[in-house]
Amino acid sequence: MLVEICSSSIESVIMANKVNADRIELCSNMNIGGLTPSMGLIELALKESKIPIHCLIRPREGHFIYDKYEFKTIISDILKIRKLGVKGIVVGTITDDFEINTKQLDLIINKANGLDITFHRAFDCLKFPKKAIEKLSSMGVTRILTSGGKESAIKGINKLIKWKSISKQLIEIQPGGGINEHNVQNFIDNKFKSIHLSGCKSEKWNKLLPDEIDKTFYDQEIKKINYKSIKKVMSLVKSN
Repeated sequence: MLVEICSSSIESVIMANKVNADRIELCSNMNIGGLTPSMGLIELALKESKIPIHCLIRPREGHFIYDKYEFKTIISDILKIRKLGVKGIVVGTITDDFEINTKQLDLIINKANGLDITFHRAFDCLKFPKKAIEKLSSMGVTRILTSGGKESAIKGINKLIKWKSISKQLIEIQPGGGINEHNVQNFIDNKFKSIHLSGCKSEKWNKLLPDEIDKTFYDQEIKKINYKSIKKVMSLVKSN
């Protein structure tokens, strides 16, 4: 089974390489589910990484129903990111009827021009997942990143197993959401091709601050990679 690590910093990229992860999903703002990374972060990550990098394409936080300006941003980012040398993109777009926005996705695939395509957890917001699996497969999407429609992949594992069976290996079902060293064996045992995890922990500024300064920004959490956690996951996966 392959392990994809979600990374939002160069430190995380370096650690993912250190534990011999199989792939990186690069993003920013992981505390709101991830947004499109900056061009600077992508360029430096590509220099530091020996393993393939896929970039999240998500222009803002919140739902996955995009207006024409947000969609133009998505396309512009794809065109720029493709030139930098990433191996794939992670993207998702739906309609206000909670179905795949096939018009937008078709243009995304066209502009990606051969990049590997993962349809992300927008899939968990779709009304008819079985129909969506068939449609995404027919459109040429490589994999679907999903938690099984639940807040975590372990809670959605029964759906994930069902969807893997439905997909008939025409499209990969990739579990993601809350996977860690304590539950990864469930996904190994059920023979998923790959898993997705962040392996991160939240940190806050822990030093004394002067009374005169605005402390608002120091109260915000920063997502930092948990090296011990991802190393343990890799050990469990590769020993099976």
